[in-house]
Amino acid sequence: MWTILAKTAVQLAAAITAGGLFAIPMAASLGGFDRANAQETATLTVRLTGFSSIQGQLDVAVYADADSWLGRDPAARTRIPASTEPAELLFEGLAPSVYAVFAWHDENSDGRLNSGPMRIPTERFGYSAGARSRFGPASFDAAAITLESGMHHIEYIRLAGASGR
Repeated sequence: MWTILAKTAVQLAAAITAGGLFAIPMAASLGGFDRANAQETATLTVRLTGFSSIQGQLDVAVYADADSWLGRDPAARTRIPASTEPAELLFEGLAPSVYAVFAWHDENSDGRLNSGPMRIPTERFGYSAGARSRFGPASFDAAAITLESGMHHIEYIRLAGASGR
């Protein structure tokens, strides 16, 4: 009896191995297996605190390079209604790379970071990596965070006024 089981197990293992070798090229030829798409992505969770009211929207933009930094074409962006609770926003499927995050409380929901005299922002804002504004916006490099393949990074951003409060 053991001989039959052992022989059957060896045959089964050989069949699985043969089937596996056949299945991968077949899946590739059918478009089901693509090494380029097999690259792992990264996930970024942004946790926001420090909003001044529950009016308006919270806007969070994730930038992939210094050339696009604070422009109209971020790698990812989301807007959610402001609330009394800290907000948590999830960005999935990001390619492993260096990113920088800018968030602000758009209290009047006009889609712009409003400013007063001398272009000083009147709405609360913040950057990733604890970057701070000094006579102008923080640089991409100051706000840069690195996301690696398979990583789930949690970034805490406290929104503050131009004075840092």
